[in-house]
Amino acid sequence: MAADDGSSFPPERRRALRRALVLLGLFFVFVQVNRSGGGVLANYLGAERGLSSTDLGLVMGAMFFASAAVQLPTGLLFDRYGATRTLVGLGLVSLVGIVLFALAETTTGFVAGRVLIGFGHGGVITAVYLIAMGWAPPDRVAQATAGLVGIAGGTGAVLATTPLAVALEHFGLSVTFLGLAAATAVLTVVIAVLVRDRPAATASEPVRPAESFAESMRGLAEVITMPELRRIFAMGVCFTAPFMTVGGLWAGPYFRDLQGLSAESASLALLVMMVALHVGTFAYGPLERWARSRKRLILIGVAIEVLCLGVLVVWPTAPLAVAGALLFLFGCAAPFYVVLASHARAFVPSHRVGRALTSINLAGLTGVFVLQIATGAVIDAVAVAGGAPETGYRLVFATIVVVLLLAAWAYAGQPEKPRETV
Repeated sequence: MAADDGSSFPPERRRALRRALVLLGLFFVFVQVNRSGGGVLANYLGAERGLSSTDLGLVMGAMFFASAAVQLPTGLLFDRYGATRTLVGLGLVSLVGIVLFALAETTTGFVAGRVLIGFGHGGVITAVYLIAMGWAPPDRVAQATAGLVGIAGGTGAVLATTPLAVALEHFGLSVTFLGLAAATAVLTVVIAVLVRDRPAATASEPVRPAESFAESMRGLAEVITMPELRRIFAMGVCFTAPFMTVGGLWAGPYFRDLQGLSAESASLALLVMMVALHVGTFAYGPLERWARSRKRLILIGVAIEVLCLGVLVVWPTAPLAVAGALLFLFGCAAPFYVVLASHARAFVPSHRVGRALTSINLAGLTGVFVLQIATGAVIDAVAVAGGAPETGYRLVFATIVVVLLLAAWAYAGQPEKPRETV
C-alpha cells in the first residue's frame, strides 16, 4: 500500500474530509440506534406488546431483509448519481419508516416500518466508504471509514442499549422514535447542503462519460458474476450476520433467560457488547494498513468468533463473567467489513466500486435476515417441544458457528490481489 506523502492530501482536502466525516458520523449515530437496538426492542416488544419469538425475529430481521433487497439498486445509484445524493434520497424513505414504526400497533405495522428503514439506511456504510474514497489518499480510506464507523457507530450502539431501554420505559415507543426521526431529518438536510462526493474536477482531470441505464445494468451483471469476487461474496455473508443475530437480537433474551438478569441489567450487558463491536471496528482500520495479508486478518477474526461461540455451544450456562468476556471478544472480532471492502476494491475498476460493495452488503444483509428468522424459529421450536431454554441458545450459537466455518472455508481460497499483479 502506498504511503501518504502529504502532497496527495493537501490541507483543504483534509478539512473537507473531516467535515464530511463529522456530519456523516452524526447521521450514522442515529442509523445505529435502528440497527443495533434489536436486543432492547425485542425485550420491549415481547414484554409490552406480546410478540412471540418468531414475530420478534420477523420484525428485527425485516429491516435487514429490506437492506439486502435494496443493495443492488443502491449500487447502481451510487455509481450513477453519487454517494451523497443517493444517501439523502434514500434517507427520506427511512424517515417515513421510522415514523411508521413509531406509530405502529401491530406486528404488520412494525414490519412495514422496519422494511422502509432498511430500504433507506441500507447503503449508509457504503456511502461513507465512497465519500472517503473521494477525499482521502487510497491508503487512508479504510482507516477513515473504520474510524467513523467505530466512533460514531459505537456511540449509536451505546444509545441503542441502556439509553434506549430507559427512553422506552419513560416515554414509550412513539415519542422515542418520533424524536429519532426528527434528529435524522435535520442531519439529512445538513448533509445535502454541505457534503460532496469528491473535490471539484480540474481541467487536467478526465471526465468519465455517464453510463446509460443499459450500461449500468451490464456493469452490475459483470460485477456480480466476476469469478474474482465469488469467495469475497461468500465471506460477505458473515461480515455482520453473526453479530447482529447475537448482539442485535438474542443476547438480550440470553442474558435474561440464562444469566438471570433484569431487563435493565441485560441492556447494560448489551451496551458492553456494542462497545466491543465498535472497538473492533476502530481497530480494524489501522490493522488493515499494517497487516501483510487482508485475507489472513479476516480469517483470524473469524477464528476468534468461532472459538468464543463454540465455548457457549458447549457451555451455554457459563457464569456471567465468562459468558460476558466471550461475547465481548466475539464482538471485537466480528466487524471486519472495512478490510473485506478493501480486499474487494483491488479487483474492480473505480467506477464500479459502489456496485461491488453493495453486492457484498447484499450477501451480508441477506445473511442477517435468514439467521435471525431461522434462529427465532429454533427458539420457538425448542419451547414448543418443552426443551430447556439453554438448548435453544446452544442451537443458536451452533448455527452461527457452522455458517462462519462454511464462509471461511470458501474465502480461504481467495487470492490477495488480481492474479496479473501478483
